[in-house]
Amino acid sequence: MLKPLSLVLFAVTFATPCNAAQVKYQMDCNLGKGTTQTQRSNDFTVMLTPANGRCRVSVLDMNQNPVFEYEAGAMQVFVGIGVTTDDRTNALIQADASPVNKLFIVSLGEGARLLRTIENRYGFWLQDDCGGKTRIWTSDGAFQENSDLVDVYHYDLFTPPVVFEMDGEKLIDATPKCREYFDKQIESLRSRLPADDINRFRTNRIADAFHRGEVKGRILSIMFCYLYTNREIEARTVLQQMWPSDDADRLWQSILKLRSAGVLSQVNKGQ
Repeated sequence: MLKPLSLVLFAVTFATPCNAAQVKYQMDCNLGKGTTQTQRSNDFTVMLTPANGRCRVSVLDMNQNPVFEYEAGAMQVFVGIGVTTDDRTNALIQADASPVNKLFIVSLGEGARLLRTIENRYGFWLQDDCGGKTRIWTSDGAFQENSDLVDVYHYDLFTPPVVFEMDGEKLIDATPKCREYFDKQIESLRSRLPADDINRFRTNRIADAFHRGEVKGRILSIMFCYLYTNREIEARTVLQQMWPSDDADRLWQSILKLRSAGVLSQVNKGQ
């Protein structure tokens, strides 16, 4: 069953309080509802048309010839400057093709074409509070429904955020560029992890399931912030110091395996 993209985006919002500056998609369509929406840029026209319970996007050049077309049950579209290192104008088209969401990056300029397609089990959103540049954000779908997260409050909300941008034809992992942003998350999470909570979690002495899930989620989130900003030593240290000692090595190896097969496996690969 197709899920509204608004629900997909809610599900991946990073659970730590922060001043996230999300950039809104200008057009959205869910299950073919609503009316035709249009955005124009650089002599290109981007149309999002609902019909028969479906949503269809068309990117047309100045002669109304199609550059890109796609249809799905739910779609969101952003047209503007950003997500590329040279700040070209693009159309970013998100399609809920459940169970895999797709984000199409279409260049609107000379040689207009589909630059890349990113696929993930989570949705994508745009955010500009990492150095003031609009980038593509998501959460690594490899961890969705992972058994190590099942008793985290809100189920799998504490999955690792990932940040992307385009450099020419290449998809770049920009998460390390946002280290300052993630360091603020780490600081906030650590402030809500008293030493007594860590000690009781490590020795399985937190009786309340809700509180145990909170503590576990904060530990995982700190570890993910380090790991996905290319600080593996710090990430592993978090597990060694905060996770039950008889399970830390197993969890670390499991996390590395999932990460290698996750959304980052699409980085720097062609169409």
